[in-house]
Amino acid sequence: MSVVSKFTFNINQDQISNYAKEQLLPRVLFVGTLFALWYGLTYTLTPRLPTPMSVGSEAMTILVEGDFIYHMSNTFRRVFISFFFIWIASIAIGLVMGLSTFGENYFDMGIVVGLTVPGIALSVIGVMLFGLSEIAAHVIIFSAAVPLVTLSFWEGVKDIDVGLIHMSRAFDFSRTKIVKSVVLPQLIPHMLSAGRLGLSISWKVCVIVEFLGFGNGIGYMLTLEYSRFNMEAVLAWTALFTMIMLVIEYAGFKSFERRYLDWRESVEIQGGIA
Repeated sequence: MSVVSKFTFNINQDQISNYAKEQLLPRVLFVGTLFALWYGLTYTLTPRLPTPMSVGSEAMTILVEGDFIYHMSNTFRRVFISFFFIWIASIAIGLVMGLSTFGENYFDMGIVVGLTVPGIALSVIGVMLFGLSEIAAHVIIFSAAVPLVTLSFWEGVKDIDVGLIHMSRAFDFSRTKIVKSVVLPQLIPHMLSAGRLGLSISWKVCVIVEFLGFGNGIGYMLTLEYSRFNMEAVLAWTALFTMIMLVIEYAGFKSFERRYLDWRESVEIQGGIA
């Protein structure tokens, strides 16, 4: 083996070792801890709680029968159509609030009211106004998520380093280059945070809306299995729903984060925390 190939092999080994230690090990330990607690609750405090094995078996049955794809696709449609309009409205309002004192004072009371009203209250009011319809689902999800996502964008715009913008103007940067090279890199962390927050709220509110009486979707299936008092199925649907969210997080948000925010230095306390 040549010196160059040996050096490359050692680098790859170090990268794999660091990845296993820093990325895989903590997550494996978390999953192990979760299952240990689950088993502990099953056999000690809560005997009625199904074991992970029985829930896993029920989840496999749901997947094989094909119900999951049908109901998940309906929930997906409601969530992502609503999230598209949530994203556009939140960016627009957040920019207005961050760049204008009048805009901040105009919208801030609405943001506080939106943060205060519970999602279940919005769901009940929306269903009473629009009935069990797709419009009701979109309006409810939009109303529940916009205040939180807007708040994240607003804080992001306020956090922009104005000194960097002045410096870029001194170096005769074009407006396009200022936005691309100075403003966007500072907003991306807040955009990712807003995306995660908005999507999670949209999922939860959508399930609540479906729970109130829709004929399809994850919330509908949770209602159906609850009426049968089938706890294995309730947990299986919840677990499958959670797995989809994990795929979106690690295949979507995390990969985007690695690509566009790799320049940020990680903060770590040397020697650990005493």
